Amino acid sequence: MMTLSLSRAGLALLVVASLSLRAAAQTDAAFASALGEAPAGLATLARLKKKAQKPAAPKAPTANDAVWQKVLEAVKTDGVYTPEAGRMPGTFSLEDVMGDPKANHTIQGITVGGLLNEEGQFQAIGAILIVSNFKLDPKDGNWRVEQWVFETDIYGQVANAGHGTAVQTPDGKVVSAAPDKLNPADPKIQAQYDAMLKHWAERKPEGA
Repeated sequence: MMTLSLSRAGLALLVVASLSLRAAAQTDAAFASALGEAPAGLATLARLKKKAQKPAAPKAPTANDAVWQKVLEAVKTDGVYTPEAGRMPGTFSLEDVMGDPKANHTIQGITVGGLLNEEGQFQAIGAILIVSNFKLDPKDGNWRVEQWVFETDIYGQVANAGHGTAVQTPDGKVVSAAPDKLNPADPKIQAQYDAMLKHWAERKPEGA
């Protein structure tokens, strides 16, 4: 499990809203398959059974190869490196804050986990991307937060994704969190992932 070096973005929502897209797709397919194989005592059910087909599992969101390489390069260039510790892999972590942290703002964060090879070069094994949109509620002074989380493999293909909202106090305490149940086939998941990849791939190196 990779660690995230995120400040306000590291909400309990990150854990609560996590959903395996592949697992959901496989569960749906398995259910449909089991339904199709159920014994039918009536002719009508028999016909339905005959017509039943196992639906294809939705494809998990993935990254364009060139874009993914730019993302990894951006993190390695400006990210903070944390060496391996026990079973924990080494990580490169990077965070960008857009807007005034005391007003409405967005935090983009990414952590790439990996290991050093025999030549001492860092080899990525996966990544976690997270974006949190903070809106200040003038009535109670709390933050209303919308958050997306994506966990990927070495090639940028999404293995897990989560989305939800939360209420957070000014001192960082999460008052409530409401995760969404994602539909693996929803195109907005790929669109959101693409937008987050675009941020990192087009990010200018610090000091440039």
